[in-house]
Amino acid sequence: MPILGLFDSFDNLDAISVENIAAWLKNPPQLIQVENYLANKILYPQTLSVTQSDMDIDLAILREALKLNGPQAGNKTNSFLGDNPFINVTLRKILIPVKFLDFIPDLTKLVWAFIDAFLLNREKTDWFQDLWTIVLTDDTDEAVGSVVLPQFESNKGEMLLAVLNKSFKILHGSLTIIPCPKNRCQIAYQLKNGHCLGKNEAALEVYGGRLGLIIDGRNL
Repeated sequence: MPILGLFDSFDNLDAISVENIAAWLKNPPQLIQVENYLANKILYPQTLSVTQSDMDIDLAILREALKLNGPQAGNKTNSFLGDNPFINVTLRKILIPVKFLDFIPDLTKLVWAFIDAFLLNREKTDWFQDLWTIVLTDDTDEAVGSVVLPQFESNKGEMLLAVLNKSFKILHGSLTIIPCPKNRCQIAYQLKNGHCLGKNEAALEVYGGRLGLIIDGRNL
């Protein structure tokens, strides 16, 4: 049986711009080094990263690979029939193959890559797309948490969030993880200079799990 790698799920890695990969890195190496790294991943996708810098490049490549393979504008087939292996827009689910953890063992960083690829500055068609469920897919799927996307009207926007009898302040531009180990969690929120799910104040139940809640306040 062949050994599968992180990027075996993608057959168009050669279409990724090395400049786009470098843009995700805090201290990017020279573009020729990024190009050579990508070429090696295309030839040997099963190789494991052994340094943090290599892992960061893997995550940058993954972001761009997901963007290339996600639902495209004007193509409603993947979006509405749910046949994309990584995102179901209709059910508002981010789908992460559990095998990806063999190569990116940090679940938080792995989920952030999917959020950056699919949800960051995403054009919304309805209010319900402010809330997504994160699912690890395998023979049995596991919901590991939720992503909440408050929509701030200015950089002075803030969200007051109550989870498990604790209060949190979410500021515009922040990306916050809140533990919520239960399968389902009750949350309540109030927003100043913003809204979420079409309201500036509400209470609802969301999926929790081993990841918890990610509150992505980067969108305006």
